Amino acid sequence: MSPKNLLVSSSGEDTFVRKLLYNRAALAGLIMLLVLVFIALLGPHIAPYRPDRFVAQPYQPPSASHLFGTDGLGRDVFSQMVYGTSLSLEIGFVSAIGITLLGTSVGIISGYLGRYVDEILMRVVDVLLVIPSIAFMIFVAVILGPGLESILLVIILFGWPPMARMIRSQTLSLREREFVESAIVSGTPKRYILFRMIFPNVINLVIANGILAVIYGIIAEVSLAFLGIASTKSYSWGTVLYNAQNEGAIYHGGLLWILAPGIFIAVTGVAITLIARAIGDITDPRYNALGR
Repeated sequence: MSPKNLLVSSSGEDTFVRKLLYNRAALAGLIMLLVLVFIALLGPHIAPYRPDRFVAQPYQPPSASHLFGTDGLGRDVFSQMVYGTSLSLEIGFVSAIGITLLGTSVGIISGYLGRYVDEILMRVVDVLLVIPSIAFMIFVAVILGPGLESILLVIILFGWPPMARMIRSQTLSLREREFVESAIVSGTPKRYILFRMIFPNVINLVIANGILAVIYGIIAEVSLAFLGIASTKSYSWGTVLYNAQNEGAIYHGGLLWILAPGIFIAVTGVAITLIARAIGDITDPRYNALGR
């Protein structure tokens, strides 16, 4: 596919990519997200020091040499934030993929098959939704032990139910549509109905909520890391925040040390929300009708 085909279809209509790029909110979100991805990919070249290297006296204030100051062991906080961007985004995107795949699969299967399958799957969803997620995530994470795999497993385990319930509701609505009922009566294979008739009609919901799952994954990891349930051998935004709390940053003038993780998380959240909202608008049938 040529670059031109990404912007204009063979029929001369604007493609999804072109609509996304011409949406100001989406463009702003994409720029912010690309800056974060750039920092994550080029972290070792951007950070002036290794995140675990002792480079100055402890609790140094922000300066030209140490933009965010130093921590209680004399390590550069800015370098920790830069290196932490890679792991935080990795956890966010990987967990979002897992949440989206599991939530979408369960939602479509439950909504389409109905009866006993729907009853069983929705009871599982109900149980996971009523359990205090953070408390149980801590419990499971402690059992599994610190590590990237266990953190991802816990985040996905408690992140998919809301999406599953949302996709199920949409699938139930689609199942009552005439084109689906006709396909069922005519004996069309279930696989064809699920993947060729129902899934294309929920894809906008899947994409928008899948993107929002990225920030859920990041915040969940930060919460677990802040509580000390994370590997001490790697750095993420949550690790930096945990160190700030554990080493008494607030008592040593380390305000920027505390605020930095929050600022990075907030920027990511705004970027993700803008992109998700723009995708929801673009895939809405009323988008073209309103002349956007």
